[in-house]
Amino acid sequence: MFELMNSQGFFIVLCVGFGAYAIYYLYSAAKFAIGYIKARKKYYEKYGKDSARQVNQFWGWAILFAAFCIFCFYSAFHVDPNMEQLQWFRMAYLIVGLILFGQMVVAIVKRSALVGPEAIVIESAVIPWKSIISMDPKKRGVQRVVDIVTTQGTYVVSREMGLLLHDEYETWKKARKEKKEKKGKK
Repeated sequence: MFELMNSQGFFIVLCVGFGAYAIYYLYSAAKFAIGYIKARKKYYEKYGKDSARQVNQFWGWAILFAAFCIFCFYSAFHVDPNMEQLQWFRMAYLIVGLILFGQMVVAIVKRSALVGPEAIVIESAVIPWKSIISMDPKKRGVQRVVDIVTTQGTYVVSREMGLLLHDEYETWKKARKEKKEKKGKK
């Protein structure tokens, strides 16, 4: 068994397997980010650029993931060359660095939103305020999140983002109610 684990063939098979997973994960993360960019473009075409504001709550996570990515890539190329099993450490650092980069992309998309007076953009969806059914705060493990239930599906956002979106939703409801009252008086 020990001979198999030290063989070059075993190392190559693991490199190919882990490398394929890392590339697939990066592809999925890029596809996720492109979906968000397309949704923003769709929003701008329908509602205009002037009415929307970008909400970014990803800076802490992006900095943390970027620091870990830099550490992994730096370590992969600056590991002590006299170290036993050097190739395994380099492979591990590179694969973990790639996966962390994908996680950073996902964190940026998940913690970004485009908020406008008629709709919001979350992940890859343009969600009109009128299609929101509920915003339910939840506790998942140690995280506090908000499930935004819409006619298009359910989206999970951070607690801070959920509070901000709830305030915007209430503002939209109030403006809609005032508009109906003005229309009724005429």
